[in-house]
Amino acid sequence: MREQGGDAVVWRVHPRLMVWAGVFWALAVLAGLSAWLAWSVDRTDGKAVQAAVGTALVAAVTLAWGLVLLRPRVELRGETVVIVNPLATHRLRREEIVAVTDGLHGAAVFHRNDGFKTRAVALGEASACIRDERLSEFRRVLGL
Repeated sequence: MREQGGDAVVWRVHPRLMVWAGVFWALAVLAGLSAWLAWSVDRTDGKAVQAAVGTALVAAVTLAWGLVLLRPRVELRGETVVIVNPLATHRLRREEIVAVTDGLHGAAVFHRNDGFKTRAVALGEASACIRDERLSEFRRVLGL
């Protein structure tokens, strides 16, 4: 998803993936709630363990959603490209980037003039079948 805000243009994870992640999160919440409801009817140790596991599942899915879907983005701020991945942030000057290509596991790869490569999770979207249009839009904005 492309956003314009102030002096930056921002690409985030595509909304289609966010919807599917929301469905998966809702299913995890329903599983946790049903486990707690079962425990409230039959207060045995086994049901308490199931409720705790359901709560841990909701927490894990929420953490993964925040790291993998909400945090990643690519920002174009003047002459700087800021790539925010789940666990790291990279800042590249526009003139350092010589190409942007498809990468492994749906991440876009920024080829730099020093030979190094930087991956951007937010531009990939391989499973959403929109990778080509997003990469071509980014290349056009970047002037590649």
